[in-house]
Amino acid sequence: MTTERIEEEVEEAAFVLARHAVALTYADLPAGVAEMTSKTILDTTGVILPAATTSPEAKALADLVLDLGGKEEATLLGFGRKAPAWLAGYVNGAMANCQDFSDLHPDAAHISSPVLPAAIALAERQGDITGKDFITAVALGVDLQCRLTIAAGKPGGRMAPWHPAPLFGVFGAALACSKLLRLDENRTVDALGIAFTQAAGTHEIVFGKNSTIRGFGHAVPGEVGVRAALMAQAGISGVRRSFEGTHGLWNVYYQGDYDRDLLLGDLGIRYNVLDDGFKPWPSCAFTHVFIDMVRALRREHVFGPADVESVTVTVGDFARGQTEPLAEWRRPANPMLAKLSVPFTVATALQHGDVTIADYFDEKLTDPDVLAMADRIESRYDEQYDFVAGSGFPGGEIVIRLRDGRTLTREQPRAYGHPLVPMTWDGLIAKFKDCAGYAARPIPVEALDRAVAGFRDLESVDNVGDLFALLG
Repeated sequence: MTTERIEEEVEEAAFVLARHAVALTYADLPAGVAEMTSKTILDTTGVILPAATTSPEAKALADLVLDLGGKEEATLLGFGRKAPAWLAGYVNGAMANCQDFSDLHPDAAHISSPVLPAAIALAERQGDITGKDFITAVALGVDLQCRLTIAAGKPGGRMAPWHPAPLFGVFGAALACSKLLRLDENRTVDALGIAFTQAAGTHEIVFGKNSTIRGFGHAVPGEVGVRAALMAQAGISGVRRSFEGTHGLWNVYYQGDYDRDLLLGDLGIRYNVLDDGFKPWPSCAFTHVFIDMVRALRREHVFGPADVESVTVTVGDFARGQTEPLAEWRRPANPMLAKLSVPFTVATALQHGDVTIADYFDEKLTDPDVLAMADRIESRYDEQYDFVAGSGFPGGEIVIRLRDGRTLTREQPRAYGHPLVPMTWDGLIAKFKDCAGYAARPIPVEALDRAVAGFRDLESVDNVGDLFALLG
């Protein structure tokens, strides 16, 4: 059901969601949901770690928080220090997307990184959260993040100006934390209502080119989720009609235009996390199909970077904005723009055969070989690869002309890591260990192996706080 203005007699969505959250148990999760949620926990935890050394902004933020002092409740992942839980949630949330490496649902984008940092911080603070309880809480929060994003986007719809990670993430994080605190229905509604007061964020953080703050886009839910749940637990009441009130989320942000069935239908039955995807490469999803095609062509044909005469990439409307003007995108000004750049990323894949975290370090942005390769890349536009909200990330085409006269072509509808071409547990563990290698405080091999084993068998863990402490 799509509504233009929400009627007062409709039961407020916050109460429906809170009632469902309070009643849900681990045993209620449908087949596959616990395992996929465990994968998102492993993956999101891993991608937080590299920011400790690769993002100067993350280091500056961690220093600011540590300078504030306070009770040492939760780990700043990768730094080996602790801070009050909601501040740890903020820092870890800020770090979660610094590599542009977090999970990627084809219809709801980043669904775990807005939720997990808050859940981690509160679980450490509580000290008695089992793996099953943690999985259940995170599954709830991630499911709400998905439902809100998909209900707002609607298949075939236009991308809204609001950024779903911070806007909807405060609700997903607050719901997960409410579950961890075992709040009743009334207090859970309060937590959602408190989170509503800080629901904000537009896509300018993505498209603005003169700042590296894009990596911090998932920070606020990490703090707000913890704080909202703790405030509700303390008896502080929140807005009661945060979603469907006259001045609630849907009426104010979306003029009442959303799909209520996608938001509330089949609660406890339909879990969109089952369609989640994971990123094999630390760059914008719109570059991935091109990386994947380059790698495939290099496997199928014998050629090296010196053999490449010219390249043409065919892009849709969204990727076009990360390709043109070519002169600008061949020379990205900072690492965050480099991760968005189709020509720079394709050049990196052609030059090195793969794309890694280190390929976006500052010094790599002036690598003469990569830049020379980028200068050989041209682009063309084809509307069949346009982005349509609710239909997943589009494919693309590539033509590589070699100096020996060969022309190599490839077209793909999607990239490796998409749920139809999924990463395995082994692939996710390899990614996790690679990310862990960039932590500011070196993680001993034994501790890393214990952490991996714990995430792989998370439902058997007695206290997840001990697991995250291994990754300080």
